[in-house]
Amino acid sequence: MYPHPAPGTFNPYFQQYINLVPGNNPMHVLKEQVLDFKALLSEIAFENEDYRYAEGKWSVKELVGHIIDCERIFAYRALAIARGEKQPLPGFEENDYAREGRFDKRNLTSLAHEYGTVRESTITLFRSMDEETIMYQGTANGNVITPLLCLWVIAGHQIHHENVLRERYGNVLFA
Repeated sequence: MYPHPAPGTFNPYFQQYINLVPGNNPMHVLKEQVLDFKALLSEIAFENEDYRYAEGKWSVKELVGHIIDCERIFAYRALAIARGEKQPLPGFEENDYAREGRFDKRNLTSLAHEYGTVRESTITLFRSMDEETIMYQGTANGNVITPLLCLWVIAGHQIHHENVLRERYGNVLFA
C-alpha cells in the first residue's frame, strides 16, 4: 500500500530522504522510530540539551523542534491534498521556524513528549488514507507532491536528522 514514490514524479531533492528509509513499509518505520528516537533523546544529559556543534548551527533542542515542525508540515500537506485541496500550499523557511519555535526555552523531555504526540497523530492520519487517496496530487512550495511522498519524506527526514545528531553532535552527547 505504500510503494516507493516513482522517480520523476517529485522534486529530486526529496530522493535523499526516501533513500534513507529501510525496506518497503514507511508506516512500520514511523512506528519503530517513536521509541527509538525517544530513547536516543533520553541519553542526552540535561547540560547538553543546548549544545551546538558549531556556531550558527541549531542546538539539540532546535534540531528536535525542526523534526517536529517538518513532520507537522508534511502531515498537513498530506491531509490537504488527500482532502482534495486545489490551492498551492506554501513553503516554509526552516531557520525562521527553528528560531520562532523558541525550542531552547523548553526542555528536551517536553519536546520528546510533543514528538510522540505528533507522531501518533501522523500515523493515524496515514492509516485513514486508502490506496487512491494517498496517490492524489497537489502542489506545495512549487512542487508536485502526493500524500505518499509526504509519508516517505517524514520517515526519511527523521533518519537524516538522527544521523546528523549522532555524527555532528555525538562526540559530546554520546561520549
